[in-house]
Amino acid sequence: MSTSMKKLPHRIVTIVAAGLALVLLQAGPTAASPLAGFAERSVTTADGDTFHLKLAAAPITIPSTGETVAVAGTSYNTAQGMFLASCVIPEGVRLGDPTRYTALPTPCLGGRESTDGSARRITDSATGTPGVTIPYRPVRSFLTTLSLRSKIADGTVRDVDVRCAIVTRADLMATDDRTHDQYIPVHCGR
Repeated sequence: MSTSMKKLPHRIVTIVAAGLALVLLQAGPTAASPLAGFAERSVTTADGDTFHLKLAAAPITIPSTGETVAVAGTSYNTAQGMFLASCVIPEGVRLGDPTRYTALPTPCLGGRESTDGSARRITDSATGTPGVTIPYRPVRSFLTTLSLRSKIADGTVRDVDVRCAIVTRADLMATDDRTHDQYIPVHCGR
């Protein structure tokens, strides 16, 4: 098989993800269905810069055997690295209410240095673990995929033991910073 044919499935996922991102990022916070989800929030840095973070993902209902999910984000602060993964939603977090995002979303599928496609680190330079760390794209955005499965950690199954979501949060350089947390709930079909 030629190299261009091997890259075809990745290109198709990228095109679908880009189309999804454009539709959802323009639709606003009420754009959610069993197929796709959307989250947004505004963040003002200590320097007074304001960023209107937008996150989109599809599909958000995955089979119990797992699924590749397309994820796109825009208007992120490129000075702040992001961790992107499927994580357990902490107790007390009320989705859609950033004032209630007070606990670190954890555990996360794959962990911080996972190389199985279940987590990403997004930075301004893309220096880090190959296959995990990706650079921000133009307009402070990112576009990638996550490989998700129903078992989030040993003995912890999504929709059975815990609620889970695709999450962005400040990366390992600012783990205690909750200002960049966003959640798109992900469910496991039976």
